[in-house]
Amino acid sequence: MQYKHWIYTLLGLVMLSAFGCQQVSKVVSNRNVLWQIVNERCGTSQDLKGDCLVINRQEGYVVLRDIKGPVQTLIIPTQKVTGIEDVQLLNVQTPNYFHDAWANAQILNQQNKKEIDPKYLSFSVNSSHGRTQDQLHIHSSCLKENVYTVLQKYRSDIREQWSILPDKLLGHTYIAKKIKVADLDEQSPFLQLEQYVKTQPKTKMGDYGLAMVSIENNEAILLATKFNVLEMNLGSIEEVQDTECQVTH
Repeated sequence: MQYKHWIYTLLGLVMLSAFGCQQVSKVVSNRNVLWQIVNERCGTSQDLKGDCLVINRQEGYVVLRDIKGPVQTLIIPTQKVTGIEDVQLLNVQTPNYFHDAWANAQILNQQNKKEIDPKYLSFSVNSSHGRTQDQLHIHSSCLKENVYTVLQKYRSDIREQWSILPDKLLGHTYIAKKIKVADLDEQSPFLQLEQYVKTQPKTKMGDYGLAMVSIENNEAILLATKFNVLEMNLGSIEEVQDTECQVTH
């Protein structure tokens, strides 16, 4: 049985490698581009196109226009925070960047040229395996319509404790829980996930992608998915997002 396990694992690694090559059209050699933009371009004459939409150094973040979609922004800390695995995110004194993303969601309405119902919004952070940049950034955009449909199917069953969604999303296993938006500033999604991760053997924060999605009746759904070789899952949770915002059209 152990021999068979390793055969499956090796096969999964080969498949994941092929999958990764298909998904990444160009290797990003500089994994500090976002950090350089925030610290060297934003707020200076180098920001020729005005891509730094909000610069709030007092609160510790920048909202950057994302070149990968017409309806997408990135919320990026102005201090060095590597990614979801950075222990600074588990410090209660660290700014709640998901709260900052939610507070600046109106920018997406402007990009979409149409108001977006909060139930279609999504804010995501990829795992350490599924990202190309080593500066924390929250993708703010819309949910894919098929993802929203699944969440609506189980919305009433999702509680305040993490549980596995009965249906996979985009072929990947997800866990979900609800949080009160009114309490978001005091309930960091990173800390919420860390409480779950501590109960799981041989796992760590960097293995997970984390998202806050679909705000309805003052409640948001937290989603997380784990790096999984056999599922060809890099933990790139931005997969649930649609930067064209088709769900609103």
